[in-house]
Amino acid sequence: MNLYICGSNRKGNCYQIMQDLKEKEDKAITLARKNIKYCLGCCKCSEGLEKYCVLQDDMEKIYQDIAKADKIIFITPIYMNHITGILKNVLDRLNPYMSHSELLEGKTVYIITVGQIEEKENEEIAKTIKQYFESVGEFMNFQAIFLKNFSSGKEDDVTQNYEDYKEILQTIKMKIGE
Repeated sequence: MNLYICGSNRKGNCYQIMQDLKEKEDKAITLARKNIKYCLGCCKCSEGLEKYCVLQDDMEKIYQDIAKADKIIFITPIYMNHITGILKNVLDRLNPYMSHSELLEGKTVYIITVGQIEEKENEEIAKTIKQYFESVGEFMNFQAIFLKNFSSGKEDDVTQNYEDYKEILQTIKMKIGE
């Protein structure tokens, strides 16, 4: 099972891409209305895995979904030249996976970004996000693969901004399926 995590704060382009990519057997999570608290940095999670975290919120279910997933696909808009704050909270809360790196060992994490400016103009930002995920992957023993940086353009509709949108999605699906 693949786990799709949409890091957008609304049901827009990232949500649409997630819906267009996922298969029936896949799990999809939208972070928009999730209660995800900030990591406290208490490191209680590194003491044992009776519980992943002392905080009680929607991350408990996300931890379970991550554990079951073969592959994880993050789809996020670009806010202030980076991933969204809510997605960053999720990644911060993956601290138990750093202490117990075997939990993500061998898993592949894919990244798709959506920015408003032209795709070419977003290349440096996408490169920075890719490097960020690669460095997190080094600590947590997963492989990070950057798939695509979409541009929503002036129309703010990624599906209309690409004549070959369906072909791009097919290519992405093939890469995820490898």
